[in-house]
Amino acid sequence: MKKLGKKAGKAASMKKAGHRAAGKAASMKKAGHGTLGKAASMKKAGHGALGKAAVPVNKTAQEKKKEAGVPGEWLYLAPETVGVRQIADVLEGTCEMEIWQEAGVLEIMYGGEASMDMEEGKIHPRDQVTAAFAEEHDCDRVYLVTFSAEEYEKVLPVMRHILQECGGIFCGDTEDFMPLLAE
Repeated sequence: MKKLGKKAGKAASMKKAGHRAAGKAASMKKAGHGTLGKAASMKKAGHGALGKAAVPVNKTAQEKKKEAGVPGEWLYLAPETVGVRQIADVLEGTCEMEIWQEAGVLEIMYGGEASMDMEEGKIHPRDQVTAAFAEEHDCDRVYLVTFSAEEYEKVLPVMRHILQECGGIFCGDTEDFMPLLAE
């Protein structure tokens, strides 16, 4: 028999002992772990399909359906004259806010720790679909709006108030811009 290097020798002896491949992966596989890694152990522990968020048992089917259809990221497409200061002025007295005017950011608190953040942005020059959609609705400014999808019912009156006073539209930051809210 030829003399093998240390690593090659270990691999050969493991193979001889009945292991299919050398190393920890082979021993885990042989011990019945199937697929390797955390994903496999979660699956084996009964956590269901991987990649899906765990849904608490106490949620009703209707709540699950509602949350599934409401994105947490929205766009507020506004007329050019609507800046964060104007939005803050419109909401004055209806909720607590923090404004960073120079940065184009507005945080709107509408109940406890829940908040809706609005951040002025620009449509990427290559994003012709969003640019055409904004133009179709006569909107020159865009804000990225984020809030927890579970808080949709609480944030809806705030969004409607902004629409009534400032114009524009709120739409999901999705491929089809749905859902869509307009005045």
